[in-house]
This record gives sequence, structure tokens and C-alpha cells, in this order.
Amino acid sequence: MSPPTAKKKAAPLQADSGPIFGPARPRRTFEEIINQIKTNIEEGRLRRGDKLPTERALAAQLQVSRNTVREALRTLEISGFIILKRGPAGGAFVAASDPAVLNSQLTSALRVTDFSVADLTQAMRAITVMLLDAALPRLNEADLRAMEANIREAEAVIDDPQRRSTILIQFYRLLAEASENKILVTIADSIVDLLQQWVVRLGSLGGDRVIKSRRAIVSHLRTGDAKAARKELDGYLKDLHELWLRSESTRAPKIATQESKRRGGTRLKPVT
Repeated sequence: MSPPTAKKKAAPLQADSGPIFGPARPRRTFEEIINQIKTNIEEGRLRRGDKLPTERALAAQLQVSRNTVREALRTLEISGFIILKRGPAGGAFVAASDPAVLNSQLTSALRVTDFSVADLTQAMRAITVMLLDAALPRLNEADLRAMEANIREAEAVIDDPQRRSTILIQFYRLLAEASENKILVTIADSIVDLLQQWVVRLGSLGGDRVIKSRRAIVSHLRTGDAKAARKELDGYLKDLHELWLRSESTRAPKIATQESKRRGGTRLKPVT
């Protein structure tokens, strides 16, 4: 076994043609700094592992205070664009892309988005069929066995419907993993996180109904019948869509009554 090679220290970014940052616009200084650094990363002028200029140098190039630069760098670190290191060899370094950061951002955005049950189920149907189509060309025996193991694990859970649903929802991630597409895996993770919340809120189809559907999908995939697999998957999602719409329609009046009581108000009768 050869000895590990020593890692080279990343040198501060040198631009032969001059500074790559320009003065920030005073009216949106904070956002302008972030946008300039993000643009340089996205357009390839700053690459993974590159060291940004020091706070002092950035402040001079951007014509802003060091405190403003520091806050912008902290925001970029939270967003996953850079890594801040302390010490003599420290500084701000361009980070490697991290799917977990993208998943967190997407999940957070979905949680604060005002969408309807119909929006959710429509998106589910479109995204899940997309995951299936992406997985088909690369699907192998290991993928099919993982799906079958997921079904067996859920089937073994008898007295905990919520846990069973949580396990079955992971089927979507298995489809994404079979596609070998990191972006689709990230999207699937966000959908899984979201579905776990909505299943608690609106319920799920009977466990046997879900398991029978999953088994049918895997069976069709084993025989290479993509059309039948899509039909089974879409039929299941259509049934779930109808269940959630019914659950939401019966749940809304109850929530309105509880909210009215909490606020000490009275329910208004419709004008006839």
C-alpha cells in the first residue's frame, strides 16, 4: 500500500487580469456580494477548493465594510456554496456540491409554499412516473431486491400504520436510486420528507392496497413490462389523490371551527 500523498495547500485565487469582483451596489450591498460570489462559482471562475480573497481584499474590491463581507460569507456558508476555515491556513473556500444541502433547501421551500392537496398529488404523479421512466434503463437485480425488501419490511409491520406508511414511502427513493441520477435522488428525498408529513395529516390507502400495488409494480418491472408498471403506479396515485381530496374536504370545516373557538369568534352562517 503506497503512503498517502500530502495534500497541497490551496492558494488564494489569483486573477492575472485583475480583481474578479467589482464594487457592490450600495442599495443592495449584502445581496450584491452574495450574487457576485455565487455567479463566479456558477460560471466556473471559482471552482471547488478555490480560496477566495481575504475579507480585507474582498472589502477593498467590493468597496464595502469587512463586517458586510463577513455576513455575506456566513450566508454563503449556510447555503452550502463555501466553507469557512479558521487558523493560519484558513479562509473562505469554494465548497463541493452537496446533495444534502440542495435537499434541505428544496424541502424548506416546499414547507413554506402555499399549495393545495391537488397540487401535491398532481406533482407526485408527474414526478413518480418520471422517476420510474428514469430508472427503467438502468434497473438491475439489486434494485429489484431492494424494492422487494422494502415491501417485506412494511408488510411485517402490523399494528403501526404510520410506521408502515413511512417505510412504503421510501419506495420512491429506491426508484430514484435505481436511476443513478443524483438530482432525481435529491428530488425524491424532498418528496419523501413532504409525504411523511401529509400521510400523518390525511392518512393513506389501506396497507394491503399499497403493498399489492407495490408488488404488482415490481412484478411488471421484473418481466420488463414498463407500460403495465406505469399503469399500476398511476392508478395507485390516482386513488391516493381521491382519498386525500376527500380527507381534506372533511378536515377543513373542523379546523375552521377549532380556529374560531380558539379566537373566541363565532361561525357565520351562509347568507341565503
